[in-house]
Amino acid sequence: MRKARLWGLLWTSFILELQGAPKLEEIKYTLTEGQSLSESCPFNVGKYFSIRKAWQRLGDRGELQTLAVTDKVSGLSSKVHVDRCSLEDIPSEGILHVHMTDLRVEDSGLYQCVIYQPPKDPVLLHHPIRLVVTKDPAQDLAQGSTLPPVTTKARVKTRINPSPVTQLLTMSTAGLGVNPTHGTDVLNMEPRISVISIVTIVLCGILSKSLVFTFLLIATQRSFGR
Repeated sequence: MRKARLWGLLWTSFILELQGAPKLEEIKYTLTEGQSLSESCPFNVGKYFSIRKAWQRLGDRGELQTLAVTDKVSGLSSKVHVDRCSLEDIPSEGILHVHMTDLRVEDSGLYQCVIYQPPKDPVLLHHPIRLVVTKDPAQDLAQGSTLPPVTTKARVKTRINPSPVTQLLTMSTAGLGVNPTHGTDVLNMEPRISVISIVTIVLCGILSKSLVFTFLLIATQRSFGR
């Protein structure tokens, strides 16, 4: 099964070279962070047997970034490892194996396998690879669970003790019938006169007038009696 797939890739590569290598459709891979990308790029053994191959990334404006390049070989398999990219050139099979590990979101982009022969333009060996790397939902959930708990400040009611001045005013107004719990009552204090006090004052007035009248009457009678 694998040999049949490889022969199919080789035949496709040969036909593309005969047709002048028209623009190929992209192959899209959607992976999550931490996963790996593996791809096999066929090449014409008779033409590129000992030519260097490369794995490149295409920028949004068409600029090329060469991530890894194989060594020039003469019929022997070779391997090269650069950062998180590794290439394995197998000339006897006409296959270039590409492997990217520990994928990250910023790795998303367009990649290609090419024949590397600067200053000439690279020759495309395979369909461009459109890589899309997404966040791992389990990792986001784990990060969310490690957030510190939200704390709330409890409101504490404090009892303010009255000042010595307030205590003095309270004691001084206690005998005047002022409510001692309201300090402001001292300023707005009004005299409280009971009904009995009013009646007593009125009666005293009447009695005093009666006594004066009685004294005047007795004095008049005595004067006339003489």
